[in-house]
Amino acid sequence: MPGKPSRKPTAIILTVIFLVALVMGAGPGSLLIAPPGSNPPLWFGMPALYLWAVLWFFVEAAVIIIAACTLWQKEED
Repeated sequence: MPGKPSRKPTAIILTVIFLVALVMGAGPGSLLIAPPGSNPPLWFGMPALYLWAVLWFFVEAAVIIIAACTLWQKEED
C-alpha cells in the first residue's frame, strides 16, 4: 500500500539484536565473563555468569515484546 511505512527494516534490526543476544547470553559470549579454568567473578553477590545470562534473556524478551506490539499486529484491510 502506498504511503504505508515498511516493516522490513524494523524486522531486520530486531532479528539481529535477538541473534546477538542469543549468542552473547548462553553461547560464546558467556566465555567473556567466565573463561574456562578461571575463578568466576561475583556481581552483586551472585556469580557473574548467572547475571550475564539473565541480562541477555531480558534483551531477548524485550525484542519479542517489541515485535509483538509493532510487527505481529493484524493488518487492516
